Amino acid sequence: MHPLLYRVGAWCWIITGVGHLTGEVLLRLSNPTDADAALRGHFFELMGTRRSLMDMMTGFGIAMGVAILLVGVLFLLIARLTADSPGRARPAGLMGLAASVGLLALAIAVLPPPPIATFTVASLAFAAALIVKPATARA
Repeated sequence: MHPLLYRVGAWCWIITGVGHLTGEVLLRLSNPTDADAALRGHFFELMGTRRSLMDMMTGFGIAMGVAILLVGVLFLLIARLTADSPGRARPAGLMGLAASVGLLALAIAVLPPPPIATFTVASLAFAAALIVKPATARA
């Protein structure tokens, strides 16, 4: 497995997570719309808590950004732990490819262009990492 291409896929996840968190804060919290006001006005109770729909949407958005960011960090940690034998990271590369393609399909269906771009690059990077053999050192 090619470690540099694998790292490109990992960094795409990190960039997507950071972008999601930034977008959540800048778009939803800093620039409220009429729709946001409507979400703030609708409440529900669940397991002893009272929350607005806006609270739920914001919480889900922040949690998703953090989760995507942390998956990218975990991919990088796997790359570091397997640096002496990149082939050992192959299962993580397969998981990265499968998850990236799955999230790319979701992004194409319901999300704006930034995650479509980052998950396209991540999918291509993980696929290439699994196919391309790293250059061997010559003695």
